[in-house]
Amino acid sequence: MRQLALLLFPALLWACHKKNKEPECRFTGITYPGSTTKLPVTYLPGDTVVTIGENDHGYNLYFNEQKRLIRREEPVLDPYYRWEVDYNSNGDAADLRFFTRQGGIWVEGGRLVFTYSLGRMVNIREENAASQNGDIYDHQLTWQGNDLQSVEHRLNNQPLCTTQFSYDAAVQNPMRRFSYLYFGDGDANYVYYKLAYYFSAHLVTKQESTCPLSETRLFNYTFTGNGLIESMSNQVGASTGMIWAYEYECR
Repeated sequence: MRQLALLLFPALLWACHKKNKEPECRFTGITYPGSTTKLPVTYLPGDTVVTIGENDHGYNLYFNEQKRLIRREEPVLDPYYRWEVDYNSNGDAADLRFFTRQGGIWVEGGRLVFTYSLGRMVNIREENAASQNGDIYDHQLTWQGNDLQSVEHRLNNQPLCTTQFSYDAAVQNPMRRFSYLYFGDGDANYVYYKLAYYFSAHLVTKQESTCPLSETRLFNYTFTGNGLIESMSNQVGASTGMIWAYEYECR
């Protein structure tokens, strides 16, 4: 599919709730979907550059002085893919642009444009002149309270299909404190479960869709002693596979 953006919390990679005296935590390792290889996470002084992985296997995340994610480059050495996030005057992500390096020059290949209402994202528009042939793809978000209820996928203002989400209302979503990874984790499900995984108040447990070839997905989790997500797995029918696994350091 295509890709997305928003705003980074000022604490950057440290997750902190001091009023509840919870520890501050940040990632030290991340394992990707379909892989058993843990990528180490390293931080430059000031946390302006964060490296996930190393050499040809990984990427760099770049942050501005306001601690907002502004760029991702992949791989770590001699990158040839780049993502850039632009922000509006309210501090919300206005668009996410995708580049490839061609002959030493960065060439834009498409972007996602975000619309907000009352500070909440309500629409995502895909722009890719090379592949869309004048067609306009929009994804309209519907919220119920602080949880994303559904995404209606539209082509030229005509509904195509809808994706819906279910939650465990008893479990607060610990990934909201790391929501900047929505724009930098490399997972292409930008208009599907990733929205709920990073931005909803409660933990997403199911994705159902009327889209062609889609299947119901059930999400299961393990947790650290601090209540952070240790792993996320995905069940489709009788098949189960890991999506993410994390390691942390806390203080």
